[in-house]
Amino acid sequence: MGSKEKIRYAFQEYSRDDLMELPPEALGGILRERVHHMIEVPLYPTLVKGRGKAIPNFGEQAQMVFDVWRERGFPEDTPDLTWVKRNLAVAERIRAGRAPEVDEALPTPFSDVEMGVVRRLIWERRSIRDWVYKPLPEEMLEQILEAGNAAPIGCNLGHLRFVVLTTPEEKAMIWSDISTKNAAAIIVLCHDKRAAQAIGHDALVPQNPGFDAAAAATQMLLMAHALGLGAVWLSELKKTAKTSDTGQEFKEKYGLPEHLEVHLHIAIGWTAIGSIKSARPALADLVIRR
Repeated sequence: MGSKEKIRYAFQEYSRDDLMELPPEALGGILRERVHHMIEVPLYPTLVKGRGKAIPNFGEQAQMVFDVWRERGFPEDTPDLTWVKRNLAVAERIRAGRAPEVDEALPTPFSDVEMGVVRRLIWERRSIRDWVYKPLPEEMLEQILEAGNAAPIGCNLGHLRFVVLTTPEEKAMIWSDISTKNAAAIIVLCHDKRAAQAIGHDALVPQNPGFDAAAAATQMLLMAHALGLGAVWLSELKKTAKTSDTGQEFKEKYGLPEHLEVHLHIAIGWTAIGSIKSARPALADLVIRR
């Protein structure tokens, strides 16, 4: 690889030798980000404007990172790497001037029955703060976690991490303004800072990991509701003149490494009593301009 073949960000640049030394969490973040920004995002405009012309450098940076990933012997059979390899195959055809094989179906409207389920899920979900203690089956926890993993995430970094607490001792490590002792589980949402730091997002868009965690938590709450469970989204406190950093305190109690940052947690369990669902203001009062 020539010296000019480097991956450049606003605050970092990486040669092939640099990529060989990165921890897999950082390298994986760079790989998913390069595929996202250098293939996925420009793909449609390229297909429209290129009209079959060879584009020699299309997706080359992503290919270079993947080559390092493969050389280092990291797994290639995970869902994200399957997505990576599919995009790389598309980019390879574009570089050669051949039509890529992209046959994804366009979105279609839901049926009335399906839309009824969606509306029920969105409008009936409510925050539950009182539970009757009973353990959650593992398959329910798995479905809730998968819903969080399927949420939108900036640049497909794959940096969210979930800590599942189920014992009274573990749950007691989490600060909360409500009693969660009867919740069957608490899921703490964190992100691995190494991926964002590798591409400079910690400086450019430091708010993104919190948004990613919020999106994941929302989908987890919807799945919990669909499973007949009650759940609530709870925030961590940041250090101020009047509060301590409860996320940092949990990290220290639980023994989490420094590269994980806590954002929020959700408590889930079997609802003890029906509650009056909170209502929102009229939509007409919220739309500033239409």
